[in-house]
Amino acid sequence: MLKKIIAFLSVVFISSCSYWQSGDYNICPRVQINRDNAYLTQVVNYKEQFQISLIGHEGFCYFDAKTNQHKARISALFEIKRLRPSDETAVDFAYYTSAVKGPKEFLGKKTYYEHVQIPADEKLVEYKSRPVDVRIPESMKYSFDITLGMVISPEEFKYNKRTFDINYKYYNN
Repeated sequence: MLKKIIAFLSVVFISSCSYWQSGDYNICPRVQINRDNAYLTQVVNYKEQFQISLIGHEGFCYFDAKTNQHKARISALFEIKRLRPSDETAVDFAYYTSAVKGPKEFLGKKTYYEHVQIPADEKLVEYKSRPVDVRIPESMKYSFDITLGMVISPEEFKYNKRTFDINYKYYNN
């Protein structure tokens, strides 16, 4: 009888371990980044100056008692690479959050603008954006997908498609 109990508990233990490892349960916020619009090469005077890449995010969900809403607070993480030596230190770009599935009052796209100062002697800088809040429906807290991406003009998108997602190494020392 003891052997049967031990065997049963072993099966339960093994199946519970595989259950917890099989998926991303109870993750909030659920942020997705599409590589097609996660990087941007800024071209100035027909020369590539900076490459800005959306490399990830940090975030959490909370209940805002003031507005009586569930929200996701997200900070985008960027890598800004200087491609050519220059005295340019200001980098301006925009990114967005978007929701395409769910109740219609939670859908839409919102744009955020960033201004980053990079020292002239720095080749690579990692940057964390200001946190932004995105409303999420309570019933879809763990299944509401938020897309994060760079705001890219049609010409920049065409340039990205022509150059692919490559790691430039233009900078010479």
